[in-house]
Amino acid sequence: MTNLALVFPGQGSQFSGMGRSWFESESSVRERFEQASEIVGYSLAELCFTGPPAELTRTRHAQVALLVLSFGMYEVLTKDRKPPVSHMAGHSLGEITALLAAGAMSFEDAVRLVRARGEAMEACTADGGTGMIAALRMPVAQVEKWVEEFNSEGHHVQVANYNTEQQAVLAGTLEDLRGMTVLLEERGARVAKLNVAGAFHSTYMAEAVPAYVAEVEKTVFTKPAVPVCSTVSGRVYESAQEIREALSVQLTSPVRWDAVVSTLAADGVTLWIEVGPKSVLTKMVAGAVAEARAHSLDEDTEGAYAALDRAIEERRNRPGLVGLCLGAAAATRNRNFDDDEYAAGVIAPYRRLQKLASVDDEELTEAQKRDALDLLRTVMVTKGVPDAEQRERIASILRRTGDTELFEPNGVAVS
Repeated sequence: MTNLALVFPGQGSQFSGMGRSWFESESSVRERFEQASEIVGYSLAELCFTGPPAELTRTRHAQVALLVLSFGMYEVLTKDRKPPVSHMAGHSLGEITALLAAGAMSFEDAVRLVRARGEAMEACTADGGTGMIAALRMPVAQVEKWVEEFNSEGHHVQVANYNTEQQAVLAGTLEDLRGMTVLLEERGARVAKLNVAGAFHSTYMAEAVPAYVAEVEKTVFTKPAVPVCSTVSGRVYESAQEIREALSVQLTSPVRWDAVVSTLAADGVTLWIEVGPKSVLTKMVAGAVAEARAHSLDEDTEGAYAALDRAIEERRNRPGLVGLCLGAAAATRNRNFDDDEYAAGVIAPYRRLQKLASVDDEELTEAQKRDALDLLRTVMVTKGVPDAEQRERIASILRRTGDTELFEPNGVAVS
């Protein structure tokens, strides 16, 4: 069984010329570029394709460009097919793209939010006195100890990204980072200076928070149609309010990409498709999850489409949602021996499920799917199944069928 996650890159994946082939070949991408350009007041096409590379690298420009291109690519990916997506996630900025793709916000709101985010972060780094370095090929737990040791001498370096077990990104003043680099290299770590304007995802971003939070508060969020994993907590969002709260602290909180990958892998994700420029997340996932099949839609377009089409075909050959509900209803051990309750709460719902099973899986409406889940829940309640077990059985069915838009974390999976 293939569980699919779509992941979206963050700042650092931008490059001059990015998205040109998508823009030229897909009218929907051109429309998104034009729509966003009207909102931000400059031409994204000129910025990405003909403008000076230094302008695209600016935080206020890079973040908007990455959001719009990545979402445009997502719309192309899903234009003629319905991928069986079980989860979405994004690295830092990419998390907003994931929320947009999962239907948690409008495109216009996403562009305005990311514009405010990039402008606030860029303003916070105007003095040029901070930056970031990556500590590579060294256990993150060991790097944390060395950071603590270094800071005990009056320095203030912070872990900003927990990317993998062997890769962390550190933030601080340029002077402190030079000293930290010497310490890390002396102890066998490989260090790379990152081409970013400041100490993102650290307390050095505190001055950017008020302007960004003001825009977060104006943004309308809804519960995602597909589970989206937070890079602040490493857990799936359970409500629109939780999204608002996490985004409000995102700029000064470390990116827990390692926790996101662990959560998705534990939930059974085996196929990962990175939707956006480059293959930064594809490489991270491949290095962190032993049997992951990871593809970059930008750099391995053919491989990504082939993997996706196999997953879609596999889904077609799986038992459908109603069939799985029937199986679960029949297999659930009965703890209720009241004949009248059993007749009303088990036999009658089961017969209704059997009638629903006559409808072709591809023709089932969302209302019919919700009805099937309602009927299964009635059977489980009548049979005395504990609430936690009910939630897990329903969640398992939705993961298997790819109908994660019906997911309700509080256990009310329907209506």
